[in-house]
Amino acid sequence: MTSGLRNLGIVAAVAIGLTGIYFARSVLVPFLLAAVIAYTLNPVVAALERRGVRRTLGAILVLAALALALAGAVALVVPETIRQFQQFSDRLPGYIQAIQGRLEPMETYLRERYPEQLEAIRAKALDWGRGILPALIGGLAAGIKGALTSVVKLVLWLLTIIVVPVFAYYLLADYHDVRQTLLGLIPQRHRPFLAERIGEIDRVLRVWLKSQLTVAMVLAVIYSVGLTLLGVPLGLLIGVVGGLANMVPYLGLVVGFLPAALLSLLETGSWVSLLLVAGVFIFGQVLEGTVISPRIMGAGLGLPPAVILLAVLVGGDLFGFTGLLLAVPATAAGLVLLNNARKAYDQSIPSESPPGSRLAAGRPLRRRRPTA
Repeated sequence: MTSGLRNLGIVAAVAIGLTGIYFARSVLVPFLLAAVIAYTLNPVVAALERRGVRRTLGAILVLAALALALAGAVALVVPETIRQFQQFSDRLPGYIQAIQGRLEPMETYLRERYPEQLEAIRAKALDWGRGILPALIGGLAAGIKGALTSVVKLVLWLLTIIVVPVFAYYLLADYHDVRQTLLGLIPQRHRPFLAERIGEIDRVLRVWLKSQLTVAMVLAVIYSVGLTLLGVPLGLLIGVVGGLANMVPYLGLVVGFLPAALLSLLETGSWVSLLLVAGVFIFGQVLEGTVISPRIMGAGLGLPPAVILLAVLVGGDLFGFTGLLLAVPATAAGLVLLNNARKAYDQSIPSESPPGSRLAAGRPLRRRRPTA
């Protein structure tokens, strides 16, 4: 088989695979979630296995520890979040009055200077609101009704809850067998090359995943503690969400800093509080950029944040939640293959100097002294 036909076959296989994922994206979500969990927890199970613990027992212990950790986190976070929600609901009328008080001078100024234009804008806004409000209410009511009455959706939701941990357990318990089975599907002559590439992709993904999980948890603690101490409404919830959202580049600042800054300004009306909130997020970002990520990432091949963000947006738009789960592995694979192609191209460029010359060997030529 020629190189062109082989490349054409690879492109066709990738296209068929992406088409299958697109049409089965809703069904694949629980299995992909289980695969992500198994891939993340496998180093811990492998460490227990090296210490003499059977892999099946190690998988059970690790999944049980994860479930207990999640339950403990929920038990700690949910009561405080409920309390902050109650405080927020009590203070909401005051926030609305504060916003109206800040906007009233501007509205008065615009009404005096541009009365006709302001009235036209107001009329258009009212018309737009009257037109879109019934559609929003109807869509929300239909969604709630469908979620409550659809037996199929309820069954699928229950199956997802059951399938994810069960499938994750089987993947963890039979991790080596699954790996060998997948390698067995590769033709023997291509197996060494692809196994080496898969190893590089695995290394990049593990470094990235370890870094991002560590950063997300550290930032969640820093943001939630800092915002709660500053008295920001819903500070605990905003901090946790902002820290965990840092898994997607730049998303943590959008869903964390913006609502925290707005609520802090409404709560105190002081720009000092806004600067303190900004200080919390700046401290977290500086700590992440100078201490956490460099220590974890090391000199390994990194995943550029802008590329990850673009991949997540494209994957989510094309394949929904399935695309979000596959975006980072696909990006890591693409970057590893691109890096190998670049190295192969650099090695294929012949040297301009003859192989046996002093210049090719790295020794400079000396000018011969003139003879008398």
